[in-house]
Amino acid sequence: MSLQTGDRPSGRFTWKIENFSKLKTKKLYSDVFRVGEYKWRVLIFPKGNNADYLSLYLDVADSETLPYGWSRDAHFNLALINQIDNEQTMQKG
Repeated sequence: MSLQTGDRPSGRFTWKIENFSKLKTKKLYSDVFRVGEYKWRVLIFPKGNNADYLSLYLDVADSETLPYGWSRDAHFNLALINQIDNEQTMQKG
């Protein structure tokens, strides 16, 4: 994933999930990563979040410490790599 925010710092984060098809959890958070001054993490719902397919979100990792009414503008790309069938690899953003 590549990420750009308002003042345009950029970064890259890779999250490899072993045995994805065997996950039993409803939701899963990545480790926290930093781009510029901001802390982020990826949130996934392997079986969907009110949907029948993978749901994936970019999440502000420290939102509980931020003041009321805060906001962040981020532009990001996501790439999902299928290690078994490269034809099913996807990139969005």
